[in-house]
Amino acid sequence: MATGQSPEDAIQVKDAARALSEIITQLPSVWIEGQITSVKIRPGSDWVFMDLRDVSADATLNVVFNRSVIENSPTEITSGLRVLVHGKPEFWMNRGSLIIRGKAISPVGLGELMIQLEKLKQKLAVEGLFAPERKKAIPFLPKKIGLICGRASAAMKDVIENTKLRWPGIEFDVHEVAVQGVKSSSEVRASLSQLNAEKKVDVIVITRGGGSFEDLLPFSDELLIRAVAASVIPVVSAIGHEQDTPLLDYVADLRASTPTDAAAKIVPDLDDEIDLIDRFIDSMRERIGNRIEREQVSLERLLETSALNSPSEFIQTHRDELFDLKSGLRELITSKITNEQSWFKPRLAQLRTLSPMGTLARGFAIVRGKDGKLIRKSSDAAIGEVLDIRVEKDSLKAQVTK
Repeated sequence: MATGQSPEDAIQVKDAARALSEIITQLPSVWIEGQITSVKIRPGSDWVFMDLRDVSADATLNVVFNRSVIENSPTEITSGLRVLVHGKPEFWMNRGSLIIRGKAISPVGLGELMIQLEKLKQKLAVEGLFAPERKKAIPFLPKKIGLICGRASAAMKDVIENTKLRWPGIEFDVHEVAVQGVKSSSEVRASLSQLNAEKKVDVIVITRGGGSFEDLLPFSDELLIRAVAASVIPVVSAIGHEQDTPLLDYVADLRASTPTDAAAKIVPDLDDEIDLIDRFIDSMRERIGNRIEREQVSLERLLETSALNSPSEFIQTHRDELFDLKSGLRELITSKITNEQSWFKPRLAQLRTLSPMGTLARGFAIVRGKDGKLIRKSSDAAIGEVLDIRVEKDSLKAQVTK
């Protein structure tokens, strides 16, 4: 018997399929949670086929039910519904595919979903993803807005039209994505990543026009919440649902209650700004006018004073004052010089009397020998020595003869 362990020992497709079927048949029944993306009921068939997709990952299983199971369900089973399926894995040899033969199906209770979301919310809050201090400021007047929205949706129209009504020159980079269903979270994340990578916008708006609790579940997806927290560009959440707040509202840098509210929060109103500028100009004109009026009154009062009204009289008065000051200063200086001269003259006479030059002026002389020695008596000089004699005006030399 062939084992399939080598090209020479290859097994037939039917044998491989039968072996896989035997292995899979031994697997136990399982409970699976997911979201229905399609439901197919063939006319006249007793079987219902559906695709069950993971709510946060790209994974899908084919599930087949007996028609009676679906028809007897207390809740209508439709595409988009999040459900719990109990079934057993099977391998269909004719198709070569793995399927889950469903035995029971029930919608995931809203209460259970809310509990799961609350746990996730608390977990992310502990990590600091919702902290006010990490939120980025929205630019006062962004040049370009990144808009992530549903394809040809009313929300997209509301944001663009109302924003342009407020500021006509604004530009948009629109990314149309699925805003509900299993692909929503991944498509929103992809657009968010692209806008951050391109860095051509100043703010990103994620919007849709409200919806049911189930419709908004993608906007509470953990992967999307972490992507928004990691965005370097400020993010505005404009999901448009007041009662059921998705986690996106908590992590976004700014929450808008509706798409229209988003327009009001991300750009100023041009008419309001023009009105504000006009009021500012009017206020400045009033203040400048009041200042000019006050200065004019002050100038008129100044012109009424005698100094400007009769300048010649004012000048003559100050000229007389200046003359008196000049005369007084001259007398003070003259008196001071006279007093100093009276003190200085006797001291100068005394200094002259005591001065060696004064002695020479009276006819005396200073005699020095050849080595500059002062000659005080005749014996201090030798015969033939040349003496230097200093008189008042000049000096002369003499030789000792005896």
